[in-house]
Amino acid sequence: MSERLALADQDRAPLFESLERYAQGGIYPLHTPGHKCGWFANADLAALVGPRGLALDLPGMTATDNTFHPSGCVRDAQALAAELVGAQESFFLAAGSTLGVATAILAAVPTGATIALPRNIHRSVVAGLVVSGARPQFMSHGVLPECGALGVSVEELAGALEAEPKPAAVLLTRPSYYGIARDLSEHVALCRSRGVPLIVDEAHGGHLAFLPPGSPEPALAAGADLVVQSWHKTVGSLVGSAMLHVGHSSPVAPTQVRDALNLLQTTSPSYLLMASLDLVRRRMARDGKRMFATAVDEVRRLEQEIEGLPGLRVLRPEADRRMVGHLRDPLRLVVDVSGAGWTGYDVELHLREEFHLEDEMSDWTNVILILSPQDDPAARGRLLAGLRSVSASPKSASTTTRLADEELCRMMQPSVPPLAMLPRDAALGAKRSIPLVGASGQVCAEMVMFYPPGIPLLMPGELITDEAIEVCGQLLAAGAHAYASDTSLATVRVVKK
Repeated sequence: MSERLALADQDRAPLFESLERYAQGGIYPLHTPGHKCGWFANADLAALVGPRGLALDLPGMTATDNTFHPSGCVRDAQALAAELVGAQESFFLAAGSTLGVATAILAAVPTGATIALPRNIHRSVVAGLVVSGARPQFMSHGVLPECGALGVSVEELAGALEAEPKPAAVLLTRPSYYGIARDLSEHVALCRSRGVPLIVDEAHGGHLAFLPPGSPEPALAAGADLVVQSWHKTVGSLVGSAMLHVGHSSPVAPTQVRDALNLLQTTSPSYLLMASLDLVRRRMARDGKRMFATAVDEVRRLEQEIEGLPGLRVLRPEADRRMVGHLRDPLRLVVDVSGAGWTGYDVELHLREEFHLEDEMSDWTNVILILSPQDDPAARGRLLAGLRSVSASPKSASTTTRLADEELCRMMQPSVPPLAMLPRDAALGAKRSIPLVGASGQVCAEMVMFYPPGIPLLMPGELITDEAIEVCGQLLAAGAHAYASDTSLATVRVVKK
């Protein structure tokens, strides 16, 4: 950290302040961007962003520093963020956690080396495998119909660390889309004893550091080495803004992380996104813990009302012995609607069309909603009204009630297909499109997933299996949204022999 910065400077926003100074300095921009800080913006763009936003939409230059080798306001803003969250060094990202995850893998895993990871990974992890040329070694983990993937056990991690070839790094996803987070203390100790860096994709956990006691511990506080967080998801910065943190005891040096980041990041990052990180960090330093504590209390009261509705149930890991060692993000509301005979997909549509509410995601049995500090009370009232209407209109027969737990788990997390070639080779090689039905045994050349949560059913280099084809059909029939080159999944791209 710069000697000019001290704890009291958490009340500053150095990056935002630098943009403001330049915009107010009376300088006419004979430089990019083409809208000339608003002078050349058309009326629609001006209405969209506003005059102040256009004035602050600046490029990297002497007055605004840069993200490659920062020495001014970007350096200072990142240093304040690192100090707030307890990192050795933090990096602002204007391309989401996707950039941070790929950077972490590239920094920690040499080409051709192995990385141990669970299957409940985001597509950004697959992108990191392709960019780095790493070989995935998947660790098994529990799956429950109530909440999808559980965290990798310490025993499973120990087995992966003893395997040959020894993994160059371990990556864990935490918390999950359902807000479930396993305690990391033993995982950190195990990785540290083996000298293997632990990467945590904490995209949905940027706010954990500001939650009250009893909530999941932030990965950095637990001792993780590289942690990626999408602050826009839960902390309030602009969409696409994220951070990559290096832990104090990380065997992967900040310089190594910066070298990897500088290969992947743009020379034209959005300073509006980065300024939003700076401003939100200042807000969290000032009042974050109080704001989130109040929000947690409000959500608890909402949960009590929901649990009083027949047929509806709120996910509570502490009450389920199968989830020992796991906690739930208290602002991630997971409501099981299967007791009312509804599927989560049907409730999602019902809330959207009848109550003008959009959830974060749904599955066969649940709707998952993200609550935040200062949510609109009227919107929460509409949510409760919508769920009351679901409870009051039970369906006597539904797809959900006909599916056994084993089948639900298989649909949430099918068997991992065999790996036939490195993801990099399959993704970047020659491809052809063939019908998905009948593609069993072919080597997949693209990612096939349903988003959210964006966990790959198939990834480049894996053999397409009958099970994967069947699950794709079941999810499409239920109304889930496919992410693939052919969104109907009539065809799939495979490696051209």
